[in-house]
Amino acid sequence: MIQERSIESYEIWSKDLTKIYEKRRNAFKAVSKINLRVKSGIHGFLGPNGAGKTTTINMLIGALSITSGKAKIRGKKSGSVAARRLIGYLPQDPVLYKSKTAEKYLIYMGRLGGLKRKEAKRKAQELLYYFDLLDERNKKLGKYSGGMKQKVALAAALIHDPDILILDEPTTNLDPVGRSAIIEQIKNLSKTMSIFISSHVLSEIEQICDTITILNRGEIILIDSLLNIKKKYIGNVFKLNTNMNAKIVEELKNNEFILRAWIDEKYGRIHIIPKDPEKLREMIQKIILDHEIKIYSFDQLELSLQDIFMRLINEVNHTK
Repeated sequence: MIQERSIESYEIWSKDLTKIYEKRRNAFKAVSKINLRVKSGIHGFLGPNGAGKTTTINMLIGALSITSGKAKIRGKKSGSVAARRLIGYLPQDPVLYKSKTAEKYLIYMGRLGGLKRKEAKRKAQELLYYFDLLDERNKKLGKYSGGMKQKVALAAALIHDPDILILDEPTTNLDPVGRSAIIEQIKNLSKTMSIFISSHVLSEIEQICDTITILNRGEIILIDSLLNIKKKYIGNVFKLNTNMNAKIVEELKNNEFILRAWIDEKYGRIHIIPKDPEKLREMIQKIILDHEIKIYSFDQLELSLQDIFMRLINEVNHTK
């Protein structure tokens, strides 16, 4: 019998984590019984707007009370002093002191994190050098570009040498150059710490994450490695276009070897998920010959994480 790993062996762990907002007579359940099992590496935390991602993160870091359930950071209770020391946090919209210089701001954040002034200054200069901002260290933050501000905010999250970095939409409002720079720095940081990243830019998540959790309407609908997800959804998806697409979908839907067949609304092409790709090819050939249908294209579809995400969200929403 395989035993579950100990709670302490997970970077982030939760059991039935729930948040309910009481609004007079009405109650809104923002997060419902979230069970996270996050190992070391880079973990993506995904979901549409309003899915409960930021609410969950705020409970994990101790910024928001937990209605029921529990959460731990390397075995330490979320929100406790011990757990906070393990975490570096970059919020979705970091607020910087515009009148302070980058160096003074980072020293200030280091002092808040428990560092002595001399150590805080040393760490601030190290981080400014790492983020290529050392020459701008005496420039006031109000005069920084969006990309530069995001680098300073990330440096502030790192000033106390955390073991786990939690990032909430780290590339929001950045241009392509700024996005690329932040993503490269996240990749480099992952060599020395675990990273939990919430983002709606799925192409970025696809580049950097080992495992992902997908949240919808406050509930987890998928948690797995990116490799397993791609094997499951990309390997057996086919795209077909003919002069009688509706007829073919009707035929396919009545066959036990087809898991799903539908016509996409944008391009009007058939998408097919078969149990057996070889049997699908045989079936398509027979249908084409029997009904004298003209075939324009028949390909195995390469899906992005964005495609998989949209399919999962749509399937879940249609079943509720």
